[in-house]
Amino acid sequence: MLKDFRPRERKIEAQYEILFYDSESGGFAFQCDKDWNIKTTNECALKNYNYCMEHPEEFPYYWNEKNVWYHTYTENANGICECGNRVYLWDQYLGACECEKCGRWYNLFGQELSNPETWSEGDDW
Repeated sequence: MLKDFRPRERKIEAQYEILFYDSESGGFAFQCDKDWNIKTTNECALKNYNYCMEHPEEFPYYWNEKNVWYHTYTENANGICECGNRVYLWDQYLGACECEKCGRWYNLFGQELSNPETWSEGDDW
């Protein structure tokens, strides 16, 4: 059995962005933190953001529009293998997953299995 087993979990994450849109050529969207601070250190992106902030007349539809959207995803079940590696459990082969470090196999509930090469048709697994 995997140590520190964590079952599969559905997660929701908020994404924040500031929009500038002119309807003809499109516009810009800048990712932000929850306090609306721009998240990039890319010089080109910062230059574009500063340009947008200095020229509101060029963005008649959206200028400095704050937008929040939600991203939902599933984090796979996972746990620590005997070798110390964290194994993320997904349906790699017939409901089983291999530890990349040591080659042990686990089912999606974190229980250790024999190597699939030793399985034969009719086995009760």
